[in-house]
Amino acid sequence: MPTNRKPLPLIARPPVDLRRRFLLRAGVGLAGLPWLPGCGSGSDASSGGAGEPQGCAVPTAAAAPRGLHASFTGDPVSTRTLSWFTDGLDDPGTFVEYGPVPPDMSGQQIACEPFPARAGGQAQQTHGVDALTHAATMVGLQPGLPVRYRVGAPGAWSDVRVLPAAPQGAFRFCHFGDHGRNEASLAVLDGVQAVQPDFFIIAGDLSYANGDHPAWDDWFNRLDPCASRIPMLSAPGNHEEEDNGGAAYKNRVSQPGLGYRYSFDYGNVHFVFSTGGSLVGRNIAQDADLIAELAWMERTLAQASQRRASGEIDFIVLVQHYTIWTDQEGREPANASLVLLEEGKLLRYGVDLALVGHDHIYQRSVPMGRNRPREDGYIQVAGGAGGSSLRGFGSISEWSATEAIRYCFTEYLVDGPRLTAVTWAVDREDNSLAGGELTEIDRFEIQARDSTARRLFALEPQPDLGAEETGKVLAHTRLRNALHHRSEPL
Repeated sequence: MPTNRKPLPLIARPPVDLRRRFLLRAGVGLAGLPWLPGCGSGSDASSGGAGEPQGCAVPTAAAAPRGLHASFTGDPVSTRTLSWFTDGLDDPGTFVEYGPVPPDMSGQQIACEPFPARAGGQAQQTHGVDALTHAATMVGLQPGLPVRYRVGAPGAWSDVRVLPAAPQGAFRFCHFGDHGRNEASLAVLDGVQAVQPDFFIIAGDLSYANGDHPAWDDWFNRLDPCASRIPMLSAPGNHEEEDNGGAAYKNRVSQPGLGYRYSFDYGNVHFVFSTGGSLVGRNIAQDADLIAELAWMERTLAQASQRRASGEIDFIVLVQHYTIWTDQEGREPANASLVLLEEGKLLRYGVDLALVGHDHIYQRSVPMGRNRPREDGYIQVAGGAGGSSLRGFGSISEWSATEAIRYCFTEYLVDGPRLTAVTWAVDREDNSLAGGELTEIDRFEIQARDSTARRLFALEPQPDLGAEETGKVLAHTRLRNALHHRSEPL
């Protein structure tokens, strides 16, 4: 499949003017183009960067949209969903105005020309604070053209942002987990924007609010300059469970399906996002939901394997917070029932990649299964070094291909039946931040399974769990989650 992307570089990328390079990729000319805030710049999302046009309307402070983040809840090519927050419980209105960005459009035109389309959305009270969560969806986006937009309501619009067009053919995405609210987490966001992905994934433990609901506001405000320009998708982690069993998380994100477990196609890849049992613990409703999720995962993976055998897709990727296996010091799955059950599904249906977080290390496996190398198994990429903190390794298992104690994220290029991944560290070997320099610390490539293997994995779903198995899975999951909560450092 042809691609118009540059090949992944063999050396670290220089700290160039990343924001303007991102806009070049989006098809926006540089003549007269304003300086847009970068991912980790720390700029105020409601006021824009220095000298940036405000969509020819200054936001009203009392109702200014903040914490803006993009995703998609429908077709990722022709739609985008925007979510944001306003302070107070009086709804100023929930709208998105938008239009395409042709290659010859200037920065002044991007900001000030009338928008050809407007869509209304919905607002609900933000969990735990006196604020509103808003969401509105852009539809009918033109393939191949970036889209400019603003959200809010008359008299209270955000500044104008630009989202890149969804690619037709090869595409890029990034993955990390365990993000947090510190300088390292901002450096990771800057690194993500540097490699110009089409979307990025956070594999759980987003804000580390841990019941302090205003901390979510701080996290989304930090995320805003990046996630309002690059779509973000996420899976919940165990720290999301600490916010009323995940209620605070579910209230603040707009994603496909149920929003906390879901699946979708992007290009030739089918992504399956799972909770991995991370929300089980204090909310009894999550117990039943985990059992329903395992049945859903069985059907979803079975269907994806059959579609892969028919040539509709080339790869199946699982995303969740918890690792399947790990070599982090002092950590182990502690949940044999769920690990073996879940991993059995990955092996049965030939899942290609498991992208996870939780352990604050970077570790990539060889193709594996049942805690050992396995030629027809899945590759696990544990990317829990996304900013919160770093930890060490114990003994290294034979399935481990590479390990690192570095703040980092992984970039994936999917180009037809080939997937290439590069992991970029944003710090130096002593873990001091590198000031914008990215260092390659791992690289691997996988090819799509051949036609024979695809047919072997194209199986019908197995029956749902019985009562005895259900009891064991729930008991072990509660125990695992409790142990991991207690072992987390303050």
